[in-house]
Amino acid sequence: MTEDGVINKLVESIRGTPLFADCEQTALVNLARACRVRHMPKGSVVFFQSDPGDALYLVLSGSVTILLNSLDGREFVINEVRCGDYFGEISLITGQPRSASAITCEKSELMLIPDQAFQKVLNSQEQVVRHLLENTAQRLSASSVRESALAFLDASGRIVRILLQLDQENADKGYMSLSQEDLAQRTGLTRQTVAKILGRWRRAGWLLTGRNRIMLLNREALNKVAEQSYL
Repeated sequence: MTEDGVINKLVESIRGTPLFADCEQTALVNLARACRVRHMPKGSVVFFQSDPGDALYLVLSGSVTILLNSLDGREFVINEVRCGDYFGEISLITGQPRSASAITCEKSELMLIPDQAFQKVLNSQEQVVRHLLENTAQRLSASSVRESALAFLDASGRIVRILLQLDQENADKGYMSLSQEDLAQRTGLTRQTVAKILGRWRRAGWLLTGRNRIMLLNREALNKVAEQSYL
C-alpha cells in the first residue's frame, strides 16, 4: 500500500471515532501523519498508573480494561473501552500522571496520538472539545453510580449488580465469560469473598459457575438480592 493509501486508511479509522467524527479533513490528515498503530496481545500493559501522560489512545479493535491499583496490590476495574472508544485523555488535559492503568483484555489494535498532535486539534477544532466534554460528563455520571455502589451496597449487592449489568449488555443472555478474579476487580472485594458468595448462590441453584464462566439461572432471586443489599 502506498503512503497516501496508508494515511487515507488511518484518516478513516480516526474519523470513525465519535471524538473526531466532525473534524476537518486537514486536521484528520495531520493526526494520521502523527499517529502510530500498536498491535498488542491479550494482557499487554498499555501504561501504568502514575506513568507520564504522553498520548491519547483510540481502540481500533479489541478492548482495554482501565483499572486502579491500591497500595496493597489490589486492582479495581473502573472502565472497559472497546472498538471506537478512546482513553488516556485526562492526563493530557491536566498535565498530571496517569490516574489509572490500562491493560488489553484481548488481542487489540490501538492507535496512539501523541500529546502535541492532540493539543493542536483541541486548539483548532471546537467540536472535538464539545465531544470531549460530553464524554467526560457521561464518565463522571457512571463513576458516581459506581462509587454509590461501593459506598452503600454490601458485598452481595456489589457482585449481583455487576452480574445483572453484564447480563443486560450480553447478547447471549444469562451466559458470560467472567472469572472470580474479574469479579473481584470489578467490585473491590477479595477473590475469597467472591468465591464464597458465588458458591452460596450456586448451591441455591441461582447460577452455574465454570472455568471463567458464569450462567445465570434465577434472575428473580438475584434481583431480590440487589433490592435488599443496601447497607
